[in-house]
Amino acid sequence: MNKSDLTTSEIILITPEKLETIFINCLEKFTIQNTKSQDLKAPPKLLYSIKELADFLGCSVVTAQKLKNSKKIRYKQFGRKCVFNTDEILEDLEKGKK
Repeated sequence: MNKSDLTTSEIILITPEKLETIFINCLEKFTIQNTKSQDLKAPPKLLYSIKELADFLGCSVVTAQKLKNSKKIRYKQFGRKCVFNTDEILEDLEKGKK
């Protein structure tokens, strides 16, 4: 920017209320754009034991273990620890009904 640009620049006068309105409009547009671009789905709940799985399904620990062993529900295993994703469990059980 050179000196001549500074002298020919426009000065805009604005009230604090109008400035606040402009900021609010910008924030609303930004929020709407980000909301559309992001998936607002909540992160899945993870279960870390057969007992938690049984409580989630409302069944006995033995039944939950049978579901896991029969591979009717998905899980991930890390060493001796099994982790169950509640979204995957519900999908798998819905598929099993069909």
